[in-house]
Amino acid sequence: MTGTSESVVESTINAIRGEIRDGRFAPGQRLVVADLKQRFGASAGPVREAIRRLTGEGLIDIVPNRGAMVRRLDGQEVAEIFEIREAVEGLAAEMAARHIDRDDNRSLLASERDRGETAAGRAYIEHNHALHRLVYQIAGNARLIETAEQLTLPIYRLRYHRLMDPTHIMSSRAEHDVLIDAILAGDEPGAAIAMRHHIRNSARAMLAAIKL
Repeated sequence: MTGTSESVVESTINAIRGEIRDGRFAPGQRLVVADLKQRFGASAGPVREAIRRLTGEGLIDIVPNRGAMVRRLDGQEVAEIFEIREAVEGLAAEMAARHIDRDDNRSLLASERDRGETAAGRAYIEHNHALHRLVYQIAGNARLIETAEQLTLPIYRLRYHRLMDPTHIMSSRAEHDVLIDAILAGDEPGAAIAMRHHIRNSARAMLAAIKL
């Protein structure tokens, strides 16, 4: 594949990701190559390759007799993802508390907390994602970061957070404060408990939203 055709594939991938993230392509929606060609001004080859790669990322499913569709996670899949997240991110929080005094970790965490103080709606979802990624970063374990990202990306890219009750933000923000306080205090067990509690409550809220 030439550099030019590869760049077209990448731009098409990014465009489809953006449409899924912003809710213009909804879970369960069919993605027809002819429609995507017209929408993004790309030829069939790059569009098919983009679909293939996004299938590998778990954003698109190929359904027999129906073709490519935006993946729809059912309640069982979401519950299983959150069960694993609880263990992985609990460990990440514990390690973050252990490494909080390295580099500029304290200032980064405090700055992200400040950003979340007034964030609402989509801005809060973005803050929540950034905070969790920062905890992985502070934990300082590349394998853990990779695992955590693999678990969270389908949830964030499919924008299931936008379905949740807006009042969940208040409880989520309070849980973030407990978590951040524990990490800043270097309280490894407390940070792990706070993160697991937060993930468990987030799972309940998201599963309730999906069942509506």
